[in-house]
Amino acid sequence: MNDQTSCLATPFNDEDERLAALESAGIGRDAARAIAEIDVTMQRIRRGISKREFASALVMSLGPDIELQHLDAMGAIANWGHPSQDNEVTVGLVAERLNIDPSRASRLVSEIVDRGYAKRVASQEDARRICLELTDEGRRFTEQFRIRKWQMLARAMSTWKEDEIIIFARLLDRFSHWGRDGLALLTDEQTPPGNGK
Repeated sequence: MNDQTSCLATPFNDEDERLAALESAGIGRDAARAIAEIDVTMQRIRRGISKREFASALVMSLGPDIELQHLDAMGAIANWGHPSQDNEVTVGLVAERLNIDPSRASRLVSEIVDRGYAKRVASQEDARRICLELTDEGRRFTEQFRIRKWQMLARAMSTWKEDEIIIFARLLDRFSHWGRDGLALLTDEQTPPGNGK
């Protein structure tokens, strides 16, 4: 990867007390600087994600009657990246996957059903329960979105070597658990000896 593409600014100087705190935890000075740069980069990514400008523009280019929140609901029905493997999706599960209020999930589901992107179906396990599925149009829309998004990523990473992309994907997945793993270690450190888990 071209070093000129990096715009990281090291937030530490050599006398910074925060470096000493990381070093006391067994982190070398160069690694401490890199951790600080990761944090700065994560903040920039988080700001970009919260604005969701690129995703909004992609959604608008595919369907003027669809908003980003509708795509989120369709993604929840399609089970994009959610840990639960429930075969039958209900409004409650959409709310859980999107971490939103059930009444809001119900409104979003009604809107995408009205637009023809999803449909209500009877549960195969309990006929009294109503489940959700994407329609052919909903599957077409979500697949077009994903393909266009992947094309954007491919263009953005076009100067990367193939092995860099593969290694980055593996490291990014590994890093995505930083909060859970870091908190678990912090909890272990705070557990008094002999108390166990």
